[in-house]
Amino acid sequence: MPKKQKVHFHRGDRRPYTMKKKLSYSVQMKKEGKKILWHVLEQPTNNIVAKHFFEDEAKSLADFHNKHRVWQENGGIPRMLWNYNYQSL
Repeated sequence: MPKKQKVHFHRGDRRPYTMKKKLSYSVQMKKEGKKILWHVLEQPTNNIVAKHFFEDEAKSLADFHNKHRVWQENGGIPRMLWNYNYQSL
């Protein structure tokens, strides 16, 4: 005999939000003034997560997050953990 569900759901209850699309991270080169910076982009949210002067650093960050998908359940990396000043944008 199966166990009876003890939680009672009510009309209008919703399930918690789950991200249906997988997050992916890519590296893109941008020129800002006289500097060339490498941006780590988060897709499908299209956020710039990090800016690096060297391509290797940006590529290693993108590869790590593509492999482990640490922030998948939260819908992406939170703003407070981005490694550049996002208020100036």
